[in-house]
Amino acid sequence: MRLCRGIGRSRAVARCAAALLSVLLAVGALPASAQQPADATAARAELKQTEQEIGRLKKLLGTLKQEMSGLEGELKKSESEIGRLRRESGEIEQQIQEGETRLQDLRQQAEQLQAALEAQQEQIARQVRAAYMAGRQDYLKMVLNQDDPARVARMLRYYGDVNRARVEEISRYTQTIEQIRTASSQIAEQQSTLQRDRQTLASRQREMQAEQDKRTEVLASLRGRSQTQQQQISSREAERAELAALIKKLDEAITSIPTPAGSLPFAQAKGKLPLPVQGQLKARFGSQRGSDSRLKWDGLLIGAREGAQVHAIHGGRVVFADWLRGSGLLLILDHGNGYLSLYGHNQSLLREVGSWVQPGEAIATVGSSGGQGEAALYFSIRHRGQPLDPAAWCMLSS
Repeated sequence: MRLCRGIGRSRAVARCAAALLSVLLAVGALPASAQQPADATAARAELKQTEQEIGRLKKLLGTLKQEMSGLEGELKKSESEIGRLRRESGEIEQQIQEGETRLQDLRQQAEQLQAALEAQQEQIARQVRAAYMAGRQDYLKMVLNQDDPARVARMLRYYGDVNRARVEEISRYTQTIEQIRTASSQIAEQQSTLQRDRQTLASRQREMQAEQDKRTEVLASLRGRSQTQQQQISSREAERAELAALIKKLDEAITSIPTPAGSLPFAQAKGKLPLPVQGQLKARFGSQRGSDSRLKWDGLLIGAREGAQVHAIHGGRVVFADWLRGSGLLLILDHGNGYLSLYGHNQSLLREVGSWVQPGEAIATVGSSGGQGEAALYFSIRHRGQPLDPAAWCMLSS
């Protein structure tokens, strides 16, 4: 896949510009009605190609087989379920927050309507009192008085205006009462929705606690297995080989996925990229991993608060979003020209395979999946399968 495919043809476009301009001047530009169908056809063709490539990618991912023990399979199932429940809980919490804001607005609206109703009641009462004090006698005398026809006409208009104002005030009063009834109904409905959301959230939290207890048991069983140092190294090497094989398959599958025109090439952002999450660097690229000097880190391990949002360092497409042995819940972004960024050990994944993400967009939350003991993000950058030092690409001090 080439994020800068459109930009890469800029020189060729420039060479053709003069010839194209002369043709346009000679025959005249095509009318908009002739251009639009071609643009629409090209857009539909690109969309179809994109859908086909995403379908092919998902089919490829569906065929991936991971070599893992029964306990590791249970760990995958448990951590994947926890990730799903975390994501759903977050969405429900957002709904509750928005619902509470809506409820507060409705209550404020109801208070304003009630205040308006009381003011309208007072206005109508004043009008009634004034009409009562004036009585019908003055009106009849004025009508029967033939001495000054002009004065009679003016007084009739005055009484007509007063009556119309009274009728309008009563009409507004009636409308306000109906608005209060509507607001009260909306408040009751919103309260019911919030109650259902809170019950659903409580249910998700109970399910999540049960899965976390299950995960704790699985981890205890995994750590209880006696493994020699050589077996541990072999396990790490197998995990690394699985990740390398996955990246190779992705590189082969995503070369032709179209990308948005005008996207900044990843290579041009070297040294200017942000870290995906702020936190303490627990391991750097090339540092020793574990107790054996033969194992090295091929990325960064960033300690952060559990549940903190992980952000995309650059725009791209999600090409992997699943659990992988050794990496836990892993999300991989393709940035074009063979560049990938990897985000592992997540608590939950917020984007699906095939979706585009913008720079800085939240794509996951920090966790400890993959059997880790504490919350931390595994972050790596690859180019055509080869790991690159993130310190050369990201601003570590930002």
